[in-house]
Amino acid sequence: MIAYRIDNSDKRITRRIRQALTIVELLVVISIIGILVAMLLPAIHAAREASRVATCKSNLKQIGLAMHMFSDSQRSLPSGGWGYNWQGFSDIGGSLGQPGAWVYSLLPYLEQSSLYHKAIYNSSPPIRDAELRKRLVTPVAIYNCPSRRSAETFATYCPSCGTPIGITGRIDAVTRSDYAANIGDGAPGVRNPQFWPLRFAGPVDLEEARMFTQLGRWPIPPSDWTGISYLRTGVRWAEISDGLSNVILIGEKHVNKREYLSGKDRGDNESMLSGFNNDNHRSTNPAWKYMRDRPRMSLGSFGSAHSAGNFVMCDGSVHTLSYDIDENTFRILGNRRDGRTINVE
Repeated sequence: MIAYRIDNSDKRITRRIRQALTIVELLVVISIIGILVAMLLPAIHAAREASRVATCKSNLKQIGLAMHMFSDSQRSLPSGGWGYNWQGFSDIGGSLGQPGAWVYSLLPYLEQSSLYHKAIYNSSPPIRDAELRKRLVTPVAIYNCPSRRSAETFATYCPSCGTPIGITGRIDAVTRSDYAANIGDGAPGVRNPQFWPLRFAGPVDLEEARMFTQLGRWPIPPSDWTGISYLRTGVRWAEISDGLSNVILIGEKHVNKREYLSGKDRGDNESMLSGFNNDNHRSTNPAWKYMRDRPRMSLGSFGSAHSAGNFVMCDGSVHTLSYDIDENTFRILGNRRDGRTINVE
């Protein structure tokens, strides 16, 4: 009996030892799990990026549709507004045009009518100031590419810029857009950097705007601005003689990848609802290279945080264009009337 119990006890001990893992076996299991996770992470990242790209394309599709609805109502595409110190005001229009750029003008066609009508220029200064401040910090998700940043407020940084018209005091944060209208295939600021409308802050007040209109003192856009929207001008569909499917309407803009949040990229430092400037208009001229976001500024360039950029054409179709696209081909896509057509399918 004694020997049997001892043997039986030894068997139980042996069974327990065999059921446990050695340190070496445990390390092997952990290593295998690590390898599997490492293999899965790129696939997970790719799936997430594919989802973000789809959202970006959807944003551009809706913006393109809003452009068409605006044109149906107003008989032309929205203009670029008056200059970078102005915001949009729903009670200004007529012969003066809208002081805000296309981003502001499209708000009613993107289910943002309340934001469009917030802040009236002809209201009392304290009320106008308060309402403008609310508008400047109200995100509109459709204007942001999720691969770059979410719809929120970002720091302002523009030591040389004045305070937005209608506001008293400092503005510390604003919402910004990741999309820009096609200004054409000209090279704004390259050949004539001393004076061109993209550097135009706009009139100091409504009275000066009226004087500019009466005396013809608004800056005249150069002839090589062959796109769809610029200073106080939005073209009509009939003016796009190269065909709506062959001309860029809106595209993703290049932003310094180190300054997504800081506002230190001078082509990304204003409110998305401001008037005509680099923040909301870009060129297809080779002087402003189309490229993926990199850690430097390129104020006039289209670009993207994706591996290829997204664009909505004037016919409302959305296309992805490789950064390897021939620069002359890309330039042609920005010109609405040069008689040359490019198939981007």
